[in-house]
Amino acid sequence: MASRDRDKFRSHPSGHQKRLKKAKVEAFMQKQRGCFEKFVSKKNEDLLGGLNSVSKNDGIENTDVNCEVQEVSNVNKNITGLQNVQNLTSPLDVQETQNTLNDRYVYDLNDPGCWPSEITHNIRIEIVSLGVKRNTHQEFPANNENPPRKFTSYHFYRTMSNGERVDREWLIYSNKKDCVYCFCCKLFLKKNCTSGLSLNGINDWKNISYSLKIHEQSINHCQSLKDWFELKTRLLSSQTIDREHLAMLEKEKNHWRNVLKRIICTVQFLSKHNDAFRGSSDKVCTKNNGKFLGLIEMMASFDDVMAEHIRRINNQETHDHYLGPEIQNELIEQMSSKVRENIIKIIKGAKYFSIMMDCTPDVSHQEQLSLIIRIVNLELERETSAPKIEEYFLDFISVESTTGLHLANLLVSKLQEYNIDLLDCRGQGYDNGSNMKGQYQGVQSRIKQLNSSAFFTPCASHNLNLLLGDISKSSTKAISFFGIVQRIYCLFSSSTKRWSILKIHCQELTLKPLSETRWECRVESIKAIRYQIPGVIKALEEVSEVTNDPKTKSEANSLVSHGIGDYEFILSLVIWYDILVQVNMVSKSLQSINTNLQISTGMLNSLLDFLKKYRTNCHGFENAKITANELAKDLDVEPVFAQKRYKKAKKIFDYERNNDLHRNNGEEIFKQEYFIVILDQAIVSMEERFIQFRWYEENFGFLFNIKNLKETNDEDLMKHCKDLQNILSSGDSKDIEAVDLYTELILFRNLVEENMTALQALEVTKKARSCFPNISIALRIILTIPVTSASAERSFSKLKLIKTYLRNTMTQNRLSGLAMLSIENEMASELNFDSIIDAFAAKKSRKKMF
Repeated sequence: MASRDRDKFRSHPSGHQKRLKKAKVEAFMQKQRGCFEKFVSKKNEDLLGGLNSVSKNDGIENTDVNCEVQEVSNVNKNITGLQNVQNLTSPLDVQETQNTLNDRYVYDLNDPGCWPSEITHNIRIEIVSLGVKRNTHQEFPANNENPPRKFTSYHFYRTMSNGERVDREWLIYSNKKDCVYCFCCKLFLKKNCTSGLSLNGINDWKNISYSLKIHEQSINHCQSLKDWFELKTRLLSSQTIDREHLAMLEKEKNHWRNVLKRIICTVQFLSKHNDAFRGSSDKVCTKNNGKFLGLIEMMASFDDVMAEHIRRINNQETHDHYLGPEIQNELIEQMSSKVRENIIKIIKGAKYFSIMMDCTPDVSHQEQLSLIIRIVNLELERETSAPKIEEYFLDFISVESTTGLHLANLLVSKLQEYNIDLLDCRGQGYDNGSNMKGQYQGVQSRIKQLNSSAFFTPCASHNLNLLLGDISKSSTKAISFFGIVQRIYCLFSSSTKRWSILKIHCQELTLKPLSETRWECRVESIKAIRYQIPGVIKALEEVSEVTNDPKTKSEANSLVSHGIGDYEFILSLVIWYDILVQVNMVSKSLQSINTNLQISTGMLNSLLDFLKKYRTNCHGFENAKITANELAKDLDVEPVFAQKRYKKAKKIFDYERNNDLHRNNGEEIFKQEYFIVILDQAIVSMEERFIQFRWYEENFGFLFNIKNLKETNDEDLMKHCKDLQNILSSGDSKDIEAVDLYTELILFRNLVEENMTALQALEVTKKARSCFPNISIALRIILTIPVTSASAERSFSKLKLIKTYLRNTMTQNRLSGLAMLSIENEMASELNFDSIIDAFAAKKSRKKMF
């Protein structure tokens, strides 16, 4: 076959034919440039005859109007040329295509520095409709002059000789260009105009007053101002010549805004519930197209707006449906950015904050760093509301290295990105990893080098878990005890048949496995056996009878006879449950967001007192024996301690003491080598691991123990105030004045009630801020200091729900955005959809007007 013979079998145009077609379309589009903005309908043709009598058309000069009228008269000729262009079947199609290419690009129309160089009629109308947007309370940036100069909101007004101030409503500031423009002169630019306010803006702040005075007295400015007011008046009264077309555009714009609102609401719903968006198909009205498109289709069944949108898509009337994954990512980013901006605004308003961080690997084996900020929100705009402690999630950050240097640098860079001052940090809360709490190279040490007032507190819940790990490994009997507990779980969980047998005999609580990292695993494991030990024994006996596996039968018999059926195991079960319940109660209380140094110090001290009393007083061990004897009686187990055979020590002299009788006492051996050992280890670990809380109590205790203020003498109170000033000082800056704090406390302690907490005391100072400013600052700092990093751990629960095995290719930006919308769902539910749509439209050029 010849090289060109195959063309006669083509079912589609060749590349050359496509290029010719494209060239014709481009030539036609080039020919249409500069003509009247919109092809008018038959209803508007009778209006063209009156255009010559109009002196000005919406602020456009006569010469421009005549030119446009002449071009409009050739509309029919231009439309005739459409017959030579394929795939453009009607003048309306050409109109929409041309508008898409020329006028439909969306700029930030609120900022004159972002306006297009050639302002079309549609854009001019859109800008006039928006009006002049300016923030008189904005903090304007300074330039590099010496001394630095900047624009001020003072220039938005003109001061008259009699002292009156006249609003220069035509003056507008550009955030992008850092200069000012004349709104009307830039919008209705005259040919002979050379003013900088009309062209490229002015940022000569030294001579700005003179420039504004000269400009507002110019003829061109007065003419542009008149044109602006005329067009604004016509728009308000709907008297523009293309009002029908503008009404059609406004209707279409409202349609797309309504569509986008429903899409945003769908994204918000799926994000809140941690659901997947996409399915195996990305097309509407197809099978397995995911929850996002499924919700859109469901809304179309009841909502006219979405029904019309789906109809246009199915009939191929539009190819811009805004339902694709890229649009989803953009909307997620816009919504999460709005939430993060609101959080950062609250953090800056609170001034003092604390940092909490933790790392965990995700399902795709990437290390994710969770960043949490803790503040005390006074809510000054709401006088009746009480201050409250809040913890906000800021971001998930993918980290390549978990060294202290890398994490510290990453934290500092993130705070700079969010424009949060590290010097306002008053607390750090991390886990007990060496890279975080290291005294020399840990994150807390490196942050303290930058801010000495950023006090580090090891996570109290982590410390309690480590304390349990210490005491569970302090004795061989303790190690054997937890080994038996784990063996019981493994025996039943490794077979569904054995697990069903367990469920028949134990219907209230389920056996739980042991874990080194789960904070409640030990107490949950012990609790299930402690209150269901008869059922567990019956289940083991039934497993031993029905199984044919010799290994399983041997294991079950061993657990019954030498494990769970042993009296020492029953007594250990009671002792461990008593200890674990108390530790778990304290741990769960410390995990609350509202927990502060006052509450945590009191609970840790009460736990330490319990352990000491349980060890020293006889009633601890004796009460455990009474409970164990009752359980043993129900199980027909004889309450006898095992007698350990000791090697008889050789005596060289007759006067050596004989300890054999003492060693043969099984109960005494159990008490000395097991009970006393684990409690001594618990007390020592608590004193070592919670030394930071004792430091807080020594230095801050006089403030967060408010009720003690009345009992403190003036000399000691002054000493505490001076010490606190030194602690809260860094270089030349200091948070409080010791003398002023002392004076305020002398008056404040007369207002203190007996059971008042630090948070309640802060509420009193809020109502009288001018009277107790130093007390308010000190209490806010104390309440800001974190006790645990439980919020970071809670964010990891959301991470596992969002980034699952089937969603492990999710990008980092999408993960952070979805996590933000899920964790801070209350704030996300209060978002203004209109502002999100405006930001979405202004981000880049869109094919539709919003």
